[in-house]
Amino acid sequence: MATILVVDDRPSNREYLLALLAFASHDTLQASDGAEALALARQARPCLVITDILLPKMDGCEFVRQLRADPELAAIPVIFYSAVYSHEESSAIARSCGVCTVLPKPAGPKAVFDAVNAELGLVDAAATPSLDAPPFPPTLAPLMPPAGDGPATAFERQLRALEALCLKLAAARHPEALVDIFCDAAAGLLAADQLAVCLLSPDQSDVRHLGTRGMDADLVRGAALDREHLPGALSHATSATRLDDGAADRALPASHPRSGAFLGLPVCDMHHRLGWMYASRQPGAAPFSRDEERVAVMITAHLAVAYENLNLNQLVQRHAVQLQLEASARARADAALREREHRLVLARQVFDSTAESVMMTDADVNIIAANPSFERITGYSEAEVMGQNPRLLRSGRHDTGYFERMWSDLRATGQWRGEIWNRRKNGDVYPERISISAVHGADGEVTAYVSVSTDLSALKAAHHQLDYLSQHDPLTGLANRAQLFERVEAALATAAQRGDQLALLMLNVDRLQRINDSLGHIAGDEVLREIARRTATLAGRGDTVARLGSDEFLLLRASCEDTEEVIRCARHLIDAVSQPMRIAGHDVVLTASVGIALYPRDGASSGELLKAADAALSHMKESGRDGFRFFKGEMNAQALRILSMETALRRALDQGELALHYQPQVSCHDGAIIGMEALLRWNSPRLGSVPPCDFIPMAEDTGLIVPLGSWVIREACRQTRIWQDAGLPKARVAVNVSAHQFRTGNLGAVVRAALDEFRLDASCLELELTESVVMADSFAAQEQLSELRAIGVTVSLDDFGTGYSSLGYLSRFSLDKLKIDQSFVRDITVSQRSAAIAQATVALAHGLSLSVVAEGVETAEQHEFLQSMGCTALQGYLYSRPVPAEEMARLLAKRHLLHNSA
Repeated sequence: MATILVVDDRPSNREYLLALLAFASHDTLQASDGAEALALARQARPCLVITDILLPKMDGCEFVRQLRADPELAAIPVIFYSAVYSHEESSAIARSCGVCTVLPKPAGPKAVFDAVNAELGLVDAAATPSLDAPPFPPTLAPLMPPAGDGPATAFERQLRALEALCLKLAAARHPEALVDIFCDAAAGLLAADQLAVCLLSPDQSDVRHLGTRGMDADLVRGAALDREHLPGALSHATSATRLDDGAADRALPASHPRSGAFLGLPVCDMHHRLGWMYASRQPGAAPFSRDEERVAVMITAHLAVAYENLNLNQLVQRHAVQLQLEASARARADAALREREHRLVLARQVFDSTAESVMMTDADVNIIAANPSFERITGYSEAEVMGQNPRLLRSGRHDTGYFERMWSDLRATGQWRGEIWNRRKNGDVYPERISISAVHGADGEVTAYVSVSTDLSALKAAHHQLDYLSQHDPLTGLANRAQLFERVEAALATAAQRGDQLALLMLNVDRLQRINDSLGHIAGDEVLREIARRTATLAGRGDTVARLGSDEFLLLRASCEDTEEVIRCARHLIDAVSQPMRIAGHDVVLTASVGIALYPRDGASSGELLKAADAALSHMKESGRDGFRFFKGEMNAQALRILSMETALRRALDQGELALHYQPQVSCHDGAIIGMEALLRWNSPRLGSVPPCDFIPMAEDTGLIVPLGSWVIREACRQTRIWQDAGLPKARVAVNVSAHQFRTGNLGAVVRAALDEFRLDASCLELELTESVVMADSFAAQEQLSELRAIGVTVSLDDFGTGYSSLGYLSRFSLDKLKIDQSFVRDITVSQRSAAIAQATVALAHGLSLSVVAEGVETAEQHEFLQSMGCTALQGYLYSRPVPAEEMARLLAKRHLLHNSA
């Protein structure tokens, strides 16, 4: 056979190839670097060289070039064996060196033999030695690759098993899996009854992995590190150990199963002792042959290669993680550097763009930098002040002690804040709010000073303007309410000391809104300014004219001798306003109403007097305008009563003072109760029974009508559920809906919530709307009516004929019923006009498929007349007054109501 030189810096790789080639009866040589290999080639003249590419001292490429440069060695074929480069890269390197064959690491036995035979020209069957090996046991079947066509020799089967083992070891990614694969394959290849493999820590002080076959691993674990006895002593052996019957039993631990033949060897490379392995057979079995020793050496070398590669892979992964951490750290450092650079750029941009003046000096207080705002505020450019002391800005308004205190604070605390007067380049003196900070170096010494200041000129001017506006009306320049109160309080104090009488005349411009609507608000403002001017001309020394609101003015007469003087003043005010004025190209004539309150008759404080004058003005406007009126006590009493009623009504809901009374609606034909109207009643413990005509309008004005309306809907539904649970006949309850509640847009939600809460069918509820409600916003009204119809409640139009009575909206809106107002029913039997309106309403309703209810029926004649016209239902005192829920339950139980049954 041939002599083959193996060149690799890793001993485990060399041992694997040496064992494999020796198994094929080749003579082998080995070298660990290119220089050693070149010297050995010149000495031994090998038939073939298998070399790694990356080698110490001299790499594979240089080795091949020098080999080819030597005429006596140039013809020696070379195979590259490398794991560093990809196949394409390795092939390209090989071509550049004149090498034809490349083997990847790890390579299986078959691939190695095929490459070696091809380079040596051993292509016939005789080139591969025959090995009369026994068939492999079934445990090795998973390692056996599929056989080709025709019967396979024992040697071929062995090669296939070795190749499968190599591939599986190379693919293993965990040491435990590596040991398991090796144990299964080695036990089969060596026909062992017991087999053990042990991989140690790098310092050989600890067992990392221990695998066995044919026995428990604990039987050998205790002796795994014993360097004096088997099997631990194998890790330091220099060659394989073979023992025959008797010798193995004496050498192995006493707990080990009895052994006949024994074959053990170290798992190692040139630099590292990785562990040991051994195989044993039962007593009487055949001893291990030289060929089996070669197999053991070969597979153990491959285990060492795979284990070293696995450790290298884990090391690479750890290094990769470390590199990734370092890369992340570098990325963070780069990001921090970029952030610092960005901050520097940003700081410069802030320095240049800030609206505050920024100036920097060195430790000697010489200016070294100033931003554009400094130039804008002081008038000095940066170049003009560079190197100068900031005292060039001194205004002269501060004495030496002021600056000494400033520097004392700055040295003590490193900061100073305050206001200072400085002088611009043009000589103007201006106020500044300034903050000075000392900058310290690493040694703690002051290296610079930075001042940031704000020009307060505009702010001071704005404060003066605000002070003026806080005391004056911005439109007319007259005193405002705040200043008026101060003036009134001062005048009251003076009048009390002297015993004088003073008067407050509150003036309102009548119908100023017409000017705004016709000529615009600008013209209206011009009117107010002109009236303010005219009123101010009537004020005497010590008097005050103020504007209180949009069209209200007040004249304070600090001293007046008698009422006649006050009357003359009021007439002068009215005459002044009534004089024609030219506004926006138009002649405008206005009138004024004046309310008068006197001290001490009408009040002793500014609040009391203003309230009295306002009440007098309100009564003057109600009685026709364009005049004056003095305050009277009964005006205040009425205002207090209205305020008290409003306060009491706000608490009435929470305190249970409200209740619903019900007035039945009867069929026009048989008197059956077919519905009822719910009417709100208020019985106050303090005010007594308050008529709806008093508290309903007030609730409309104050907005209380919205929660009141929601309460009425919920209470009507609650009472209806009680009647139905009591087994009373079903009757629809009608509830009046105010314009305010309808305009909120959530009426549908309120109705739906009440029906759901008391599990009522929508047909049990009727909502009564007035014509003014639906005509206010026809589009929004149509949407809400559609929503109510979708819920299923009945919608009726109340007081029909008293409002717009537009026929158009009757066809557009979703309505179910019309109610004829009681003002027509009252005179229906005596007034032909009322009768005609009622007849037309009934005919119109029938034509639109609407039901008709007449309310306010009080006589049998009215009943008969309405019945003859075809009314659907009737309602009024003729049948029943509005009654509480308990009495309404008794009426429902009767089912029918005859005339005068109330």
